[in-house]
Amino acid sequence: MPTVKFSKTVTRLVLGGAGVFAIAVIALRVYLGNDASPLVGEWFVGPDAYMRMVRVWEWWQGGAWYETVSARSNWPDGEVLHWTRPLDVALLVLASPFWPFVGLHKALFIAGVIVSPVVAALSMWVLLRGTRDLLDLRGQAMLLVLFAFQPITRAYFLAARPDHHALILLAFCMVLACLLRYAHAPDTRRSAPAWAGVAAAFGLWVSIEALTTELFALAALALPWLLTGDERWLMGLRRFALAGALALALMLGVERPPAEWLSSEEYDRLSTVQVVLWALIAMGVEFMWRMRGRSGLSRRLGFAALAGLGAGVLMAGLFADFFKGPFGAAMDPRLHALWLGRIQELQPLIAPDWQTAVGAAQVLGPTVWLLVWAWMRHRERPSGAPFDETMLVLVLAGLLYLPLSMFQLRWGAYLGITVSVAWAVLFQRLLDWRGGPLIGAAPGTPILRVPAVLLLVSAHLIVSGGISALGPETAPATAPDKAEPKVCKWRDLAPLLRSAEISRGKPLVLLSHIHQGPEILYRTPHRVLAGPYHRNTTGILDIYTALTTTDEAQARAILQRRKVDYVILCADSDEEKHVLKVEGDTVVRKIVTGDAPKWLSKVTLADDLDGDFRMYRFMSAQP
Repeated sequence: MPTVKFSKTVTRLVLGGAGVFAIAVIALRVYLGNDASPLVGEWFVGPDAYMRMVRVWEWWQGGAWYETVSARSNWPDGEVLHWTRPLDVALLVLASPFWPFVGLHKALFIAGVIVSPVVAALSMWVLLRGTRDLLDLRGQAMLLVLFAFQPITRAYFLAARPDHHALILLAFCMVLACLLRYAHAPDTRRSAPAWAGVAAAFGLWVSIEALTTELFALAALALPWLLTGDERWLMGLRRFALAGALALALMLGVERPPAEWLSSEEYDRLSTVQVVLWALIAMGVEFMWRMRGRSGLSRRLGFAALAGLGAGVLMAGLFADFFKGPFGAAMDPRLHALWLGRIQELQPLIAPDWQTAVGAAQVLGPTVWLLVWAWMRHRERPSGAPFDETMLVLVLAGLLYLPLSMFQLRWGAYLGITVSVAWAVLFQRLLDWRGGPLIGAAPGTPILRVPAVLLLVSAHLIVSGGISALGPETAPATAPDKAEPKVCKWRDLAPLLRSAEISRGKPLVLLSHIHQGPEILYRTPHRVLAGPYHRNTTGILDIYTALTTTDEAQARAILQRRKVDYVILCADSDEEKHVLKVEGDTVVRKIVTGDAPKWLSKVTLADDLDGDFRMYRFMSAQP
């Protein structure tokens, strides 16, 4: 393959331009054509973003690092989220330059808007560092563009979405970059696995979801040793495990008070459980290291199996609920049908309908290029080498996240990052391709190169377009499951809720659907029963029961016990349609049909709000 060299100035200009373009695509997408008109007033993407901003504001006001209770949610008991502090710190750090000029509240809003695009920029920089052995300037520029256009990956880096998933993906990019660099030169980049361990531990601090990143790194470092007996890979695995275990223990010490360092047992948030798990893995790897002198594939497999089995048995004995998963151990099973099972990012990527097939083609289509690149890389490996280590790292990531993506949509973000690297390598290879007919003076231009590049970039879009064209006509907009989701314009209602006419100078308790809770908390000083979070079983069940019961006395008793002042429902929203599916003369059906219980007094709203909200005052003294 010919070597293409570029000056440092050209390199910086091209990569800088590609990076700015990529960030613009990620950051501005949310501001174009959104029904919520985000450019007008303060607005964030989704309830998690609002709850994160509420959490940071309350933390700063209270000043307690270890106190994670949101007193205004799940009123009057309060709600403890499973989130940790890294993103909270990042938001305050980003807000600090603006704070002296616009005040803390506005500065936090600015930080909430820019934090995910900033993390996206860091992720792309990390990937550029990790792929310098694979890509030249052209390939790296294309990598940035491909990264920006991966549909699920891009969704987690949107502007106005301060979401911890962006930090988890940054940690994955760091692990992937370190492993790619180590695979290319294990003799000279001995510290790369240790840094990968620190990055994986950081991801686990942010969210337990990053256990998959740890699993990927363990497999990518262990498999070459198992197949070849090359001790450099076992040493890399050892450094990864030890550095990760030590880093995670230090992070636990930062996240939790000293009294909980050895006794915290939570499965959906960093606790002693995950630190013990990583320590057991490190001990197992150390055992494998000490047994390394005994050669033979069967013995290596045996040592690895023994180490894994030992760690599994000890985890089962110490923390039996660990194998139920984060949600299985921490969530009431009833919440799955009521709420969790309806979250879009937790749905399968492939479902028996045409619209899903279009999206699946856009997400899964580029994985073909990963397979093509892996095949080419395998054919070009040095004589006698059983496999190419760099190829193995990316293929293992694809083998892990492809089935996970088909199981749940959220894992497609990891798959998109993995595929983008191989996709960019193929793009670079095609630019150097001299196959097919040549035109012009010697050496001539390959006539097929341009169409081949276009096909490489757009093939998945062509396939998804064909699926869309062949599919049935779009269902009428009146079909409840096919209609566009209603955007609840709480910022228009918030001035009324804050007014003396409604609040009378004191915080109120509002009952609304769970996904509306975080935005209410952000825009008003009031309290709610629940947000969309799996630990708040009682709040979610009380809201659902109060709205779907046919027993008015039961609903009234819940409102009294919770000291509710107003019931406010977003008219025609997805959540309202969901509770209306419950058969019978339910409370919510009575509200929608204008026959609300006598202890609910309708509040007359202005014309511009009357069609968007149903608002009732709870008459607790009503007999």
